Amino acid sequence: MGRFTEDMGRLRDEIESDRIARQTLIADTRQEVTESAQAFMNNLKNSVGTLQADFREAHADMAESARADRNAFLARLGGAVADIRISAANRQATVREALALSAAEARTERAQSAAEMRNEVADLQDGFKRARGVMAVEVRAAGQAFVSDIVGAVADIQRQTAALVNDYAGERSAGRQAWGGAAPQPALAPTPVRAKAAVEPEPAKPAPKARHKGEAKAEAPVKAAEKPAEKPAEEMRPAAHPMGEESTQH
Repeated sequence: MGRFTEDMGRLRDEIESDRIARQTLIADTRQEVTESAQAFMNNLKNSVGTLQADFREAHADMAESARADRNAFLARLGGAVADIRISAANRQATVREALALSAAEARTERAQSAAEMRNEVADLQDGFKRARGVMAVEVRAAGQAFVSDIVGAVADIQRQTAALVNDYAGERSAGRQAWGGAAPQPALAPTPVRAKAAVEPEPAKPAPKARHKGEAKAEAPVKAAEKPAEKPAEEMRPAAHPMGEESTQH
């Protein structure tokens, strides 16, 4: 039993030594992990602090540069806006001047057109008045000539009729005398019928002025030529012949 006891004692010692070694290893490992973790945390904290400091510096630099860029952009924008406002004001002034000039030119052209139109209308009215006066004179002259021609034609017809009546009366008287056995008497000479002289055309009167614009006063109608009074021709009546009385007695 001595060897077995020794083996068991040695095994117990080994187990005890292994347990102590394990505990020592665990303690060392924990210490090492703790130190490593502490060192890592310190390094990480230092790194984060450094990164934060760098970030703050970079952010400050970026903010400063952005501020400078914004200020420069605003300055350029203000200059551009000022230039645009100046150019817009200049354009507005130019447009106002052009509009004023065009309005003056249009006003002048309208005035000239109105004056020319008034002159043309006045010329047309004068021409119409002159043409109307000339036409009235021509119409009056034509009417007077027509009336004169009618009067002359009527006078010729009256003369021809009187001559025919006288000839018929002479022939009838000669026939009665020849029938009664009496000497034929010479035929009475036909009495010429006086014909009124042709109506002389009246002198042309100036055309009356129109009462209103575009309205002319009505022209006086042309007086109709008076019909010439017919002179009763006593010589046209057939002379009473005794033959006639005898014929009636028989």
